[in-house]
Amino acid sequence: MLDRCCIEIGITTSGASVGLVPIQFYKKNENMALEEQLVIINDPSLEDELLLGVIRNVTKLEPLIRDRVRSPFVDRPEVLDQTILMPFTSAMVRLYAALKPSTKSVLEVRHVPTPGSKVFVIRDGKFLNDYVKPNLSIHVGNHKYSGWPINLDASFANQHIGIFGATGVGKSRLVKVLVEELIRVGKHVIIFDHSGVDYTPYFKDRVITSKEISISPPTIASVIAEKARLNWQTFGEYLEVAVITYVSSDKKMKKQQSAQLLDPQLDNQSRQVGQPVKWEKMSFIRHLVDSMRGLGARDSTVEKARLFIDYFIENEFFEELNRRSLSPMDIINRALSSSLVTIDLSLDPELVVKQAIVADVIDAAWRLVKASKSPLDLVFVIDEAQNYVPENEWTICGDAIETTAREGRKWGLSLITASQRITRDIRASIRANLGTIFFSRLSAQGDLREIAAYMDLADVSEATLAQLGTREFFVAGLMNPLRKPILIKVRET
Repeated sequence: MLDRCCIEIGITTSGASVGLVPIQFYKKNENMALEEQLVIINDPSLEDELLLGVIRNVTKLEPLIRDRVRSPFVDRPEVLDQTILMPFTSAMVRLYAALKPSTKSVLEVRHVPTPGSKVFVIRDGKFLNDYVKPNLSIHVGNHKYSGWPINLDASFANQHIGIFGATGVGKSRLVKVLVEELIRVGKHVIIFDHSGVDYTPYFKDRVITSKEISISPPTIASVIAEKARLNWQTFGEYLEVAVITYVSSDKKMKKQQSAQLLDPQLDNQSRQVGQPVKWEKMSFIRHLVDSMRGLGARDSTVEKARLFIDYFIENEFFEELNRRSLSPMDIINRALSSSLVTIDLSLDPELVVKQAIVADVIDAAWRLVKASKSPLDLVFVIDEAQNYVPENEWTICGDAIETTAREGRKWGLSLITASQRITRDIRASIRANLGTIFFSRLSAQGDLREIAAYMDLADVSEATLAQLGTREFFVAGLMNPLRKPILIKVRET
């Protein structure tokens, strides 16, 4: 079998353990000493067992010119006869698994390979799929060197996924492939496209613009507070009561309202119970003032709310509320019936409105879960996640996303978060719940250490990441059947 798929490149040397094995390359095969190559170690003393690992820490050595030994050649390199040098290449193999050919199964590494065992680079990794068999296979890319078409396990998607990398590494392309594959195996996906250019053009037949989606009264109150720069601790309760009573059209509430609060331009029929209320800036301000006074607010507090809303919030904001006809539950139902909905958030320039829509859609999914008491198999893609769940900063949608990260897995609610950084960009409570992480070149050195706090990175170094090209990602965590980082080249969408 090894003759058909692999090339013999060297032998193991002394000092091996069940985790790390030092090897030396044959002189003729030193050009194949590439980090992240997959290798097989064939130890004759291990019956019916081959050791699978990955090459790390490639080093070029020479016994005469050593790094910590002074020699005459350092000061007189012209007398150095190249024919007497004996350079050689060594490396470490990080063992990932043991393969059992008789049963085509994968075992944990239990034995230390004997020095002198032959080492083979895998040139055609297709045979590995005979051994590595996920429960629910999806294919997002191949191993960079061996061409192994790695099948990830989509049954662990409900443990949440994080995608991290600097600008230009191909995060959006990876998300597109993941979405396509998750839909293929029966998942339902809602993409929140922050910029409107990454996913909206690609999934253009499944797009809903954010301006079509209505916002719940409590969320409207939060948006008004944010836009008007009103402290939530002081004004939040007043705004929530005012917004809810404004849209409720309750007869009892109407009796308590003074006649001047009703906009005379509104048709009486529009104020009947069950009819949608018409939003208008000055009408709402008058209603808010009356509501705050009825709740006993101080005159200065009432006046500040009136002035700030009038000054900071434009008329168009309230007019747009009238045009938002799709409810968040409509979005959930559409995703469950058609597998995919892409929400183009770019038409709402205010970040707080985008956050409000994310919050309401996720909250609608939770309401449906609580009503049906059954899982949904619904995945939320949070693009540019630093805008929605930043560390040490409150956002309207932060609690909804965090609740999904902590409790969503048992109810079939999953997250895919994409961002340039993991530290500072995303709340610690969310990144600690990411069961699978894809990472490429990172924007800051601390990011790799942060990932290592939650994942076994098996000696992946920052120097290795710096050499990665576009669409090249390590995948680590639960969806990776080997659980250790594997370097993949994301397939074309």
